[in-house]
Amino acid sequence: MNKPIFFLISAFALFQIAFAQDETTSLPESTYNSDSIKLLIEVPFVDFPYQSIATQTRKNFIKSYANPSMAQSLGLSAGLYCGVHYGVKQAFKTLKSGFLRKFLTYTGVAVADYFLMTLPLGTAWLHEEYHRAVLTRRKINSFNDVYKFNITSPTIAVSRLKDGDLANLSDNYKADFRRLQTAGIEGEYHLVQRMQKYNFYYSQGLPHQIYYFLVTLNSAWYVSECATPQIDELIDEHNQKEGSNIEVRDFTGPDFTAWVDALFNPNVPYAARGTHPSGVGINRYIKYADLAPNERAYLKRQGNRQFLNFISPMMIGFNKIKLKSTEKGNIYGNFALRHILTPFGEDVCLDLYYQSPSEYAKNIFFSIHNYSNYNESFMGLEFGIFRQSILKKFELDTRLMLWNQPKNQDFYTTEQQTGGLLGLTVFYPVAQKWYPFAEIEGKTKGWVMGNVFLEENLSFRVGLRFSHF
Repeated sequence: MNKPIFFLISAFALFQIAFAQDETTSLPESTYNSDSIKLLIEVPFVDFPYQSIATQTRKNFIKSYANPSMAQSLGLSAGLYCGVHYGVKQAFKTLKSGFLRKFLTYTGVAVADYFLMTLPLGTAWLHEEYHRAVLTRRKINSFNDVYKFNITSPTIAVSRLKDGDLANLSDNYKADFRRLQTAGIEGEYHLVQRMQKYNFYYSQGLPHQIYYFLVTLNSAWYVSECATPQIDELIDEHNQKEGSNIEVRDFTGPDFTAWVDALFNPNVPYAARGTHPSGVGINRYIKYADLAPNERAYLKRQGNRQFLNFISPMMIGFNKIKLKSTEKGNIYGNFALRHILTPFGEDVCLDLYYQSPSEYAKNIFFSIHNYSNYNESFMGLEFGIFRQSILKKFELDTRLMLWNQPKNQDFYTTEQQTGGLLGLTVFYPVAQKWYPFAEIEGKTKGWVMGNVFLEENLSFRVGLRFSHF
């Protein structure tokens, strides 16, 4: 994963200082008093059946935590960034000068986010852990090079893999192999969505937009760079540096040349990549020069569409937009457009956020999905209700998805496969700030952002939420 140019981040921070809403006053005081959770950290400690698979992969239950699930990685990274952003905001909240308060807050967040990128629980860590979760799903162990703490490195690898394991994944689990290539930025965009939901539904007012910009710019730039001949120079450098040492090699090199190659050539054996330039092992990395003209054009188009992820008022600090005032209170809304790469091509979705003072269905999330492969488009709908009080003590989150996706996650098919997902999460307060939770999530065949299983699955999670009011 590569870092974007720092001056672009700094320029965006200056934009926030000059034009963004003041995060400390963007919502009415009554909203903060009745609805706001200033800091929210939510992590599942147990995630089955994934944890069972990770235990088999590592041969030890305790060691299985070194291969966290997507849900666990997401919770940890969200906790880190929300905690840091909350701390920076608190450090300067008493300053009377609005300009100085915003200047120090956004500058502090920009610097913190930049340096957190390549540290454990940071963006690069999350990126690689989403890759590793796909490998663990098929009982393939690996290592996240973030733990080498080489913070000056422009790239970070998932290493310590055997060519035979990658060949087995590529040849026998084709959809998982394609998903493996794109899981990294899937995790990054998943975290952006999680932070946006927190800011909207919990009225946190945390200054996340520097992070949104950082992640979206980096991901869009990464996909676009893979669609240029310059990526071949990077591959040559790595091949020369890594030499005959298979253990230090990344699982794929540039994610998206490998992804588009796997999409267009699903029946080509992994071994057909030939021998590594050192003469030892398989040549894992796909160059831009290896791609056919139609493959290059498709990858370039996907790179351009990555910039759709910038389209949201939340990107520039408008966390909640008041739609209407009623006798019971205000009605808020917002939206975000997303472009996510998938095992069959892409998902372009429109996320819609809604909050009302109603006692029932107060916090509603709705998303319209357009799933596309090479030849066809398919539709999907997603619906969620958050923070619904039940039996006075309990709090319930519900999620429902219905979709048509390409059959067997295939890139070329015009046949559709109907499926869906249902998830329920119950929270129970044991103290003022601590909410243990239990979650059940069932799905049919299909791809869902943040769910490592492409086949039918029923997952159970147990964890803890910390809420600071």
